[in-house]
Amino acid sequence: MKKILVSGYVGFNNFGDEAIFYALSRHLKELGFNVSVLCNNIKEVEEKYEVNAYYFKSLIQILKAILNCDILISGGGSLLQNKTSNFSLFYYLFIILLAKLFFKKVIIFAQGIEPIVGKFPEFITKTILKFVNFITVRDNNSKKLLKSWNINSTLVSDPAYSLVQDREIEENKKGLIVQLRNYRGMNYEFISSLALFIAQNYKGEVSVFSFQDEIDERICFEFIEELKKYNIKAQYIPNKSTEETINIINKAQYVISTRLHGLIISNALNTRTFAISYDEKIKTLINELNLESIDIFNYTKDELNTKLNKFFNYQSDKIHQYRRFEWIEIDKELK
Repeated sequence: MKKILVSGYVGFNNFGDEAIFYALSRHLKELGFNVSVLCNNIKEVEEKYEVNAYYFKSLIQILKAILNCDILISGGGSLLQNKTSNFSLFYYLFIILLAKLFFKKVIIFAQGIEPIVGKFPEFITKTILKFVNFITVRDNNSKKLLKSWNINSTLVSDPAYSLVQDREIEENKKGLIVQLRNYRGMNYEFISSLALFIAQNYKGEVSVFSFQDEIDERICFEFIEELKKYNIKAQYIPNKSTEETINIINKAQYVISTRLHGLIISNALNTRTFAISYDEKIKTLINELNLESIDIFNYTKDELNTKLNKFFNYQSDKIHQYRRFEWIEIDKELK
């Protein structure tokens, strides 16, 4: 039985990254592989996913995990970027480099690779990626970037699609979900404008959903308090498991989301989807799916009201289109 080690942002209760790992680990186990992961919160991850877990900050455990695997899978998500920090970029590159030094096969899995800031970080990234055995990326911009570095890659969709693409869509959808991310630009002016519009124009149930409590809980409760000023009662939904989150979104009529995977899941489940755009990966998805959206760094209140009016009043029975996630190319590399 081949042993697969996954390196990703796992064990931090971030819905998007957890959904990707859930899809990947489930598929690998279905194929009969022994699955391990470098992660935070070892006990929780082992219980939730039924995999072997190693602490991502322990060099001893990292070495043990790599020596004990046949293939390293890095991803998915946006691991190879330094917008968050150079440390994050160098960490994931270090794991890849270690695996190659120990002659392990390395697969980059459905990553969104963003332009790297700085000549030295870019040089290190390009150099290490040229030794990777197989690379898949989730968007055309990532593929174009790698091509400009003379690195071949295969375009796939986001792995989260594999969790919903054959799921029965709820027919009696109702209610509005607002999913907010605590990020620069998500300020009082924006949430007060959004709350006022909902109070004046929407009469159904409102739920405020956190996709990562540690980061998003504060801004979610601020939004709920703003809604209370207009006598709107909103239910707070803390971070849930992947399956629970998908089921909740499937029942909703409308979703307004900041996070990428809130948009991916809701659109795929034919829930009316409105994007709050804050970075390039959201803009890429908006263009791909033709979503109604607002740029949190560049909008007016009139523009927000006009776009939300269109969002709530547009009627269509058309099933939303998206790129299905196919495992076939990755499965070939795992043999």
